[in-house]
Amino acid sequence: MNIYIYEDKRFSDFFPISSTRAVFDIRFGKSTFLERITKLFPEHSVSLIVRDSLKELVSERHSNFEVNPESFEEGLWISGSVIWTKENIKKLSGENTAFMKNNRLVAAILSSSNANSWVSDGGPLSSNPANVELKNIEVHQCNYLWDIIKLIGVSINDDIQDLGSRNPVDYHHVKMVNPEKIFINNANIMPGVLINAEKGPVIIDKNAEIYGQTYIEGPAYIGPGTIISALTKIKNSAIGNNCKIGGEVDSSVIQGFTNKVHDGHLGDSFIGEWVNLGAGTSNSNLKNNYSSVKVRLNEELVDTKSLHIGCFIGDHVKTAIGTLINTGTTIGPASMISTYGFPPTHIPSFSWYVDRKNNRTDFDKFVATAREVQKRRKINFSAIEEEFYKKLNIINESN
Repeated sequence: MNIYIYEDKRFSDFFPISSTRAVFDIRFGKSTFLERITKLFPEHSVSLIVRDSLKELVSERHSNFEVNPESFEEGLWISGSVIWTKENIKKLSGENTAFMKNNRLVAAILSSSNANSWVSDGGPLSSNPANVELKNIEVHQCNYLWDIIKLIGVSINDDIQDLGSRNPVDYHHVKMVNPEKIFINNANIMPGVLINAEKGPVIIDKNAEIYGQTYIEGPAYIGPGTIISALTKIKNSAIGNNCKIGGEVDSSVIQGFTNKVHDGHLGDSFIGEWVNLGAGTSNSNLKNNYSSVKVRLNEELVDTKSLHIGCFIGDHVKTAIGTLINTGTTIGPASMISTYGFPPTHIPSFSWYVDRKNNRTDFDKFVATAREVQKRRKINFSAIEEEFYKKLNIINESN
């Protein structure tokens, strides 16, 4: 069967993380949505459906998949922002059938003619397919970044199903609570670390380094190559690969390749890649009047209906030492924050916010810095990436 994994017209609700990647490339626990879905279809042909502006970038990142093919065969269309499992995939059956959750398309089985007709009319980024039978289905559907944060425990509990028994390497020098729920894959963990899996599993991936006197409370995931500084406290969080983390991290997701080395609080937040949070950078995740937090998305304030909401920081953002970030703040990619007091709760992409004044980031300097930052991790800032950010910068200048 042909599998088509798509992002839909609500991709911008995942701002700022979705500004620089397809929604299905957003981290959800140990893996991205895409990685989870493809594991369910190991023997099938998979194609990816994304915004035209992302086609070249996604093609470069996923050279093993066809992106936005010119024609479509009969197949199964899968939303890239749903937590798919073997159990709910089995519920997808029928011909020319669309599966809905809360009036939102989450999957469809389409004939070749129906699929091609739908895509010619704009496809999932524009509308729902026509001439299909509608069925409701119960799935975990993520509509915003804070939905992913709230489901950290679900994701990590699901992740451990494929891990088998705990790594047999002897970590006798590490204090473990509920060790049967702790999974360590060839990590370097120093004496004095306490890992507590009473509230959920803890997964520490290969080549991670955990320095002494660190406290990790599950559910938690530490990605490969990530370094956790001494005296760090991590709870209910998923931290991607090749990060450097210190201070306090609670109920947060870090996409990967990000530095938060020093002290400071990060709570109920979602952070992109290539971010550097200066020493003492801290965010608020609770309003003093205990009201639900509202987040600005698409020029509107969205009520999260949650008391605990932190910040959402896009790729290649930098903060100066001592930066304070208010509840519900969104910071677009390629921005730099260096100011006294709290910056605004919405900072557009390519902002140079210094001393309470907002200017545009110098694009050439941004590219030079991005090249240097990624070079330090032996990753090239490609010509396709540069062209993508150039176009993104132009769009932001015109808004």
